[in-house]
This record gives sequence, structure tokens and C-alpha cells, in this order.
Amino acid sequence: MRLKIAKESLLNVLSHVVGAVERRHTLNILSNVKIQVTAQALTITGSDLEVELVASTTLGEGACLQAGETTVPARKLMDICKSLPTAALIDLQITEDQRCILKSGNSRFVLGTLPAEDYPLLTTDSSQGTQVQVTQRELKRLFEKTAFAMAVQDVRFYLTGTLLEIDQHQLRAVTTDGHRLALCETAANSTAAQLVQAIVPRKAVGELQRLLSIEDEQLTLLIGRELLNVNISIASKDKEQGGTSVRFTTKLIDGKFPDYRRVIPRGGDKHVLIAHDVFKQSLQRVAILSNEKLRGVFLNFNQDSLQLRANNPEQDEAIEDLAIQYANAPLEMSFNAQYLLEVLNVLDGDDVAMSMTEANQSVLVQDPAHTDQTYVVMPMRV
Repeated sequence: MRLKIAKESLLNVLSHVVGAVERRHTLNILSNVKIQVTAQALTITGSDLEVELVASTTLGEGACLQAGETTVPARKLMDICKSLPTAALIDLQITEDQRCILKSGNSRFVLGTLPAEDYPLLTTDSSQGTQVQVTQRELKRLFEKTAFAMAVQDVRFYLTGTLLEIDQHQLRAVTTDGHRLALCETAANSTAAQLVQAIVPRKAVGELQRLLSIEDEQLTLLIGRELLNVNISIASKDKEQGGTSVRFTTKLIDGKFPDYRRVIPRGGDKHVLIAHDVFKQSLQRVAILSNEKLRGVFLNFNQDSLQLRANNPEQDEAIEDLAIQYANAPLEMSFNAQYLLEVLNVLDGDDVAMSMTEANQSVLVQDPAHTDQTYVVMPMRV
């Protein structure tokens, strides 16, 4: 195998797949990427047996000097490419003794390889599963508006991912860690005859957010019993370079997501409307003097006013008063400031609507202008 290619072109393809590669893996070959070169295209594959990324780009005439395939250490190749000058031309060659020699200018690097045929791949059956059509922009938005509420480390492993729920005309993303819940939905076309649910792991959600753009290009998600697959076209920033196509595959979490509909409070009899930016900035200021571990902030609702209060074991205290729209009985609640702030960070409108019942019951938080987003935050027990 031998390839001559511009540094930026190789780095562009490599950067799309290297996120799937673990630095340390029990299988040595999974620290490598698989490189395939034909007369027409360069294809690089990265995998950790949970998430697999396959990126391809077309090659110019004369770039492929000898077709072939191999696997090389992912991070080392990435670091070498990054260290080369901007306009560098790379000569990548696999010798007869299966060593990878990379030359560029006066630099020469020799890397160990492992056989390409030993590289494990996730196989998908394109005829099996539910197909969902949605734009890149909307899929990216679903993840961005909900990813923060995924559990990080939890024995309830099914909470460490994002639930995708599909019916014929809607795609819904739901996350919860037991303390808060995030839901966002969008219109989508699917082949689902009945409600379909799939839990996408945290790492896969992160990689998808990185790959997706805000283009209105249609994507087709294929959701099977064990795998989710999608092909994404990524336009090149350099008009002289061809675009890159990425095939994304992830294993789904095998578990049953809790019935989130039972968690969303209905019929709250106390309603608040607060200016978004004012509320967010006040909360950030008051939280400075909250208990560092608990991050608790008291919200005291009265007729058209809200008092935010925080204190800590060092006897520090912060108090701030806001004008709001509230016409119900006085109510005091305590929240983890970080949980509220993370919700406010993903709301885009001018106002925030909160619906409540009692001091120890969960609160419904929404943007009145965007009813396709729903958030639930549990108060702290005082």
C-alpha cells in the first residue's frame, strides 16, 4: 500500500474517526485505525466495539500509488499529522515487512502495524430495523437540548444514555438521571408501525453531536434491535478538497428506560413567568455563596416577586430579589443551582415558565415559545 496525500486531507478524514478509538483497550488492535486505500478513495475506520466510525473521501488522480489496507496506531498517526507544516505532503507506505513508513519533507516516521483482516467490525443489516428521516439540524438540536441530563455513572445503566422514541411522525429524545429530566421532540418520518424505543450510549451521543452540522440535509437513521446506523455527509471547509462521508454505527443499551411520562408533573396550580436572562444571571450570582457540595439555592415565591437566597457553613449569605409574574400563594423551594442553570442554558426564549404544586414536588420548566422542549427538576429536601 502506498498513498501520497495532502496533510489536511488525511487529517480531515482521521479526525472524524479518532474519537471512537480508546487510548487503552484490552484488544491492542482497537488502539489502531484501519486504513484502506483504493484508486478512488481513502477509507479510515475507528472503533471500540461499542461505537464505530468509518470515514471516506475521494482521492485525486495519482494519489493512490498502490492499493491496500493496514492498521496503524491512531493517536500516534494523529499527533504526527498535526505536527507537520500546514501545506505538507505526506507519503504513506506499507513495506513488505508490514511496517508503516510516513515521509514528509525532511521528516521520516516508522510505525508498527497489525493485520487489517483482524480488525473487528460492527455489522449492520440494512434490511432490518426502523428507518427514521430527520434533518441534521434537528437531530443535533435534540441531543444538544437533552444530553446534559444523562446520568454519568449509575448502576441503572439504562440512564447513562439518551432514549430515542419514534412513532410515525415524531422523533423524541429523553434523558434523566433521577434528579432532572429533559425532553425534546421534532417532526420526523419513519417506517415505525408502532412506538419504537432505543437507548443511545453517552459516548455515541457525544460523537454524533460532534459530527452533525446545522445543515438541513436529510439523514436516514436505521434503528435495529442492537445497533443504530446513520450515514452523514460532511462538507469540506476547503473548497478544493472533496467532502467526507461518515458511516456512524453504535450498539444500543440493552435495557428498559423508565416510563418518563409518569415523571412529568401535570396540573400544577402555581405558575411563574420569569425573564430568562435575568433569572439565569441572578442564579449564577447567588450560587457563588451556596454550599460547595450541595449547591442548594432557596427560591421564595411571593406576589409578583422572587427572592433567591443561598448560604454555606462559613456563614456567608447571598440574597437577590427579582420581579416576576406570580399570583398564587407564597411558596419556598430549594434546588440544586447547577440543575436549574443547565436547564436555563438550553432554553433560547426570552421567558421561562415554571409550573409547581407543592414545595417537595417536582417542577415543570418550559420556554413558552418552544413547547417541544420540556424539563423537570426535582427540588432538594430541606
